[in-house]
Amino acid sequence: MPLVGRADQLAALSGALNSAARGQGGLHMVVGEGGIGKSRLALAASGLADGRGFTRVVGRAYPVETGIPYALFADAFVPLLRGLPASVLQTLSRGGTAELAMLFPALRSDEAMARVADVAELKPRLLDSFARLVQRLAARQPLLVVLENLHWADPSSLELLHFVSRRASEHPLLLLCTYNNEQLDAHTRLRAMEQSLHSLRALSMHVLPPLSRGETSELICRQFEVSANVVADFAALLHERTRGNPFFIEETMKALVTSGRLKQEDGHWVGWSAEQIQMPRTIRDALGTRLDRLTAAARRIATIAAVVGTHVPHALLEEMAGLSTHDLLEAVDELRHERMLVETRADAQLAYEFTHPLLQEVLYSDLSRARARALHGEIADALEKLFGDRALAHADELAVHFLRAEHATKAERACLYLGAAGHSALERGADREAAEALEAALQIAERAGDTGGRERLLDLLARARQRLGAYASASELWERAVALAAARGDSRRVAALERRLGVAAFWSGRYEDALLHHERGLAAASAARDEGVTATLRLARSVVLLEVGRSDEASDDMRAALAIAERIGDPRLLSRVHQNIQILASWRGPSDLAREHGNKAVEFARAANNKTAEWAARWTMALTAGLTGDAPGTAQHLPAAMALAEELRSPILRMWTAEIAIEYRSGIGEWDEAIALSDRTIADARAFGQRTLLPRLLVWSSLVHLGRGDFDRAKAQIDEAWTMSGADRAAQGRPVNVHAVVPAHVGRASWYLARKQYARALKIGEEGLAIADRTGYVAWQIHRLMPLLVEASLWVEDWARAQRYGDRLREMSQRLGHPLGIAWSDACFALMRMLRGDSAGAVALLRRAADELDAIPFVEHGARVRRQLAEALNKAGDPDAAIIELRRIHDVFARIGAGPALNDVREKLRELGARPPARTPALGMGALTARETEIARLVAARKSNKEIGAALEISSRTVSTHLTNIFTKFGVDSRGALTDLVRAGALEIGSGRRAALE
Repeated sequence: MPLVGRADQLAALSGALNSAARGQGGLHMVVGEGGIGKSRLALAASGLADGRGFTRVVGRAYPVETGIPYALFADAFVPLLRGLPASVLQTLSRGGTAELAMLFPALRSDEAMARVADVAELKPRLLDSFARLVQRLAARQPLLVVLENLHWADPSSLELLHFVSRRASEHPLLLLCTYNNEQLDAHTRLRAMEQSLHSLRALSMHVLPPLSRGETSELICRQFEVSANVVADFAALLHERTRGNPFFIEETMKALVTSGRLKQEDGHWVGWSAEQIQMPRTIRDALGTRLDRLTAAARRIATIAAVVGTHVPHALLEEMAGLSTHDLLEAVDELRHERMLVETRADAQLAYEFTHPLLQEVLYSDLSRARARALHGEIADALEKLFGDRALAHADELAVHFLRAEHATKAERACLYLGAAGHSALERGADREAAEALEAALQIAERAGDTGGRERLLDLLARARQRLGAYASASELWERAVALAAARGDSRRVAALERRLGVAAFWSGRYEDALLHHERGLAAASAARDEGVTATLRLARSVVLLEVGRSDEASDDMRAALAIAERIGDPRLLSRVHQNIQILASWRGPSDLAREHGNKAVEFARAANNKTAEWAARWTMALTAGLTGDAPGTAQHLPAAMALAEELRSPILRMWTAEIAIEYRSGIGEWDEAIALSDRTIADARAFGQRTLLPRLLVWSSLVHLGRGDFDRAKAQIDEAWTMSGADRAAQGRPVNVHAVVPAHVGRASWYLARKQYARALKIGEEGLAIADRTGYVAWQIHRLMPLLVEASLWVEDWARAQRYGDRLREMSQRLGHPLGIAWSDACFALMRMLRGDSAGAVALLRRAADELDAIPFVEHGARVRRQLAEALNKAGDPDAAIIELRRIHDVFARIGAGPALNDVREKLRELGARPPARTPALGMGALTARETEIARLVAARKSNKEIGAALEISSRTVSTHLTNIFTKFGVDSRGALTDLVRAGALEIGSGRRAALE
């Protein structure tokens, strides 16, 4: 039927397609009651997209697939991905075909599965890999993704939709989804996803109202080519009966035509007298009339299709229908002619689906429960026979029908396929679907008294519950599994399960419980005489001890684990042990010990071909270098860690590596890059629930915002970090994550210092120092915390306190081998001398401290010390030298955007009778960020903004913004002029420092 009454919505979607074509996509939801025309509007929008050169994929959710992971996206993308040449798919996925095989089993191969089997944090990797693939597909050609019936979508598809949608605005990607809003209240996950996307401003809604009386009349006139005055009374009655629901209108008109109440005479439709027409009272009545007209064979085929509930393979109908080939085809043709079924393809086979979900609903609801159960059983048997040796690979489909068959003779196979489906879902990161399937399997196993199968199901279900954050439930399940293993006398199994219980307790913040479970596990491992399990449990316990600050006990566990690992000679275990000792030395010192064990960890990780372990060692090396101000070490290990994170295609490892890069860029004065990277990483950390990392990211970002004078944004980030880290619990003496809580104290104390509330800065800083003292983590004491306390002490002229903290800072920095801490301590003593009135004596000390900080290079810190050097020079009677220092740091503050510090310098210059330089930072290569340098080179290579965006994996709009900055810094106004400068060698200036960064 023609599209009527949807002009506004179609215009809005047309505009969204135009925006998407320009690289500014998004998610649009079309919602309304059943039959209101959601799919019809999506079809019209699809036609517009086809005419504008979009690639289009369409996926539909079905009621029976709510427990099948990623089913909605598989329906949409598998046909497209199967149609791509293998080389193209490999390129677009950046070698991520293994992840695609995990998401979509239809693409699976044994080779792909082998490559992904030992990857940590699988789920984030799957989501990230798929999102990037979609973005690259859209970069090749604008992409429209139509996803229908979200109210039936599986939880994993909703999660994947949420993830992909968050960055659609940066790509030529339009997601167009539909759902029945009458079912929203019953679908908590859909409602939560929608609310989340609303809060992120990543969602546009289009609510379809019923057609008005006039629109109903227009629909009749256009469909039957009659004038409005002829059908006026009829249209009014039809609108009243159907309440303006387009599908109800369509079905009513079909019923009237089929019954002969409406008919053609001499080329015109007649029978519009409202008094003579009896209309169906509900949509079900209208559909029931159509279904009653079907032949017995067609009705059986339709009923089978309704119970299957999704794409119905032709081969399944051949197996079940009990009809000859001729009669089966006749029945199918009848259903197609009646527009009840349409041909489609599923798993590259001929299949059928209903033209409207209401048809399937009516057919299924008309079945008695006994009849529905019997048909599910028949379908289960037929599918199992069709799949043959590949049946377990289709466990998702088979489990649905065996479970709904509810027959004792099929219970064993229902348990088999539910268990397999749950295990498969768990391996694919589909934790909710896994939990539902495994719980159903466990109930069947318990009724059957299957002890062996029950223990395995308990373990798998507990893992699913743990991943969902239901730690108490997971622990209860593992306790039951421990009891079963203990009853069998399997001490090794008990040890493994106790370790899982310890990990669950650790992640839920129950550190004492975690230590208790690790103790029990060690006892069981000792009884089993399994040294490998003993070493693993000692390492697990050492992690808990580290987090709560009991570092001496953690060190004892690590040394014991090292002795076992050396006896066993397992390179994987040796790598883990050395990496744990390495990170302990990074926090406690000395740095040489951290480097020694880091090198050994890398050596054994490579011997075990364990890229994740190698990343951990490289990351810790970069962390140690960053904490101590070892710029060459950071420049060496940070790119190596990032390269490994990229090779593993792990968004989690990328985030943790990015944290070090953010701190490094902040220190060397690349504040634009630091903020851009922190914004992206914070968004990712939120998406992946990184509750330890996120508070630190918020603090490091807030410190840059404080430096730039953006106090409101800094305060918001600091407050969030404080709450999320649990810093309030630390004040109550409760166990907390030290590595989140101490940075939160740094952030809040820095805020008070910047706002000149020095007493409060001292209070918060000293509370953070007390926490760091209890743990023995010297690195956290030195890193920002101690210098902050010295500075606050000096401002309140508490010389004794400043001296005490300065002495501690120097002693700890020398013991740890911490050049940055030594430079900070030199600055502290120089400032103390100056503030006590010895300006002349302070000059040499301040100059040395500034030179040390510049050499690291800690640009902003060095500039701040030079500001005090200028003050000391002026008080010592050398204003000309003071002006030279002020002009030197003016450009530094201007370049990094440190507004408050820049204003202070300009005011001081005026006070000394000198004219301040222009506020604009120096132009040319020295002012370009690393990303701007890349873009400038690509412009010189005559790449368009779109090509540059694809190469750097950023949006064309972001490229344009960077290009504007580059033009300003070089003083040019065209791509041609920039190209001439680049080809003349402008980018070679300062390349040494740039190379160190990259």
